[in-house]
Amino acid sequence: MKASLTFRTLVLFTVLSLVSFLGHAQSLKTLQKLASKDSDGLAKLDIDIFMKHVVKENKAYSVVLQLTALSPNYKCGPCKAIDRTLRSVAHGWKKQADKGGRDIVFGSLDVEDAEELFQQMKIDNIPRIMIFPADKGPQALQNPSPREMGLNAQTSSPAGMAKKLGDLFGVQIQADMPTDYFKYLTNFVTAAAAIGAVFIVYRHVDLRMLGRNVWSIATILFVLLMTSGFMWNRINSPPYMGQTRSGDVILFAPTNSQQYAVETQIVAVTYAICSLCVVALVRHVPRIANTDQRNFVTFMFVAALVLTFSYLNSVFRMKIPAYPYKLLLP
Repeated sequence: MKASLTFRTLVLFTVLSLVSFLGHAQSLKTLQKLASKDSDGLAKLDIDIFMKHVVKENKAYSVVLQLTALSPNYKCGPCKAIDRTLRSVAHGWKKQADKGGRDIVFGSLDVEDAEELFQQMKIDNIPRIMIFPADKGPQALQNPSPREMGLNAQTSSPAGMAKKLGDLFGVQIQADMPTDYFKYLTNFVTAAAAIGAVFIVYRHVDLRMLGRNVWSIATILFVLLMTSGFMWNRINSPPYMGQTRSGDVILFAPTNSQQYAVETQIVAVTYAICSLCVVALVRHVPRIANTDQRNFVTFMFVAALVLTFSYLNSVFRMKIPAYPYKLLLP
């Protein structure tokens, strides 16, 4: 009797395991079929597919999913930029012959296809890249909890995102980055124009006649260019600005490891205003003959300098909460 009970238990366990295996195989097949419909291998999901095949427990495959808003109604520039990056990685994975025994599906969930879910999860700041690792079988990670991949200068590029995901899953992922001929053409035209301008200036302009003020302004502009983060933007190509799901513009990235390109312009302008105030107070204000006018102009420049510098400190405190300095503004 005991042997019969043990046999039945074994049979029941085998059947349940087989059903579970077939169910997970069917889920993987469903996602792969959706991915195969896209030229880049990026599966377009809706809320039902997401709940049934992505967030399910005990799955033997991993899903890399972007939460985005690609509809023209939202005008989300960062969403389009991250979508291009993820598509490069997904296309490279699709073409990759050696996948290292890993089942990884790349997908996209748009707010228009899951607006209720976005509201319930209070997802407002997009785009986001979510990772749902395998939590069963040989592909399971040591920490299989779902996680968000931070979008910074490195991970916003195809090569950086591919490396980050490859390190996580323990497999080499090669992004397929199309050649940007327009970028090369633009750089060539810019370089040619700069060389032509330098040649014309050298042939027809006596640089000694420009004067001390012109060279001072050029020096200040160069310093502002180097200290505002312009070169960092050129190297890392971050999004110009952020955007919430509701369409609100985000000018400053929330961490000090990431920045938007518009931040460089804002910081450069604040530095320029501070420089202008200092130069005016040192060189021009003392030359005003009328005492009342001189006092008024001095007050205006000092007030502008203090307010601008206070704003700059508040920006630093917003980027780095531990920043110790504060002046007027929080």
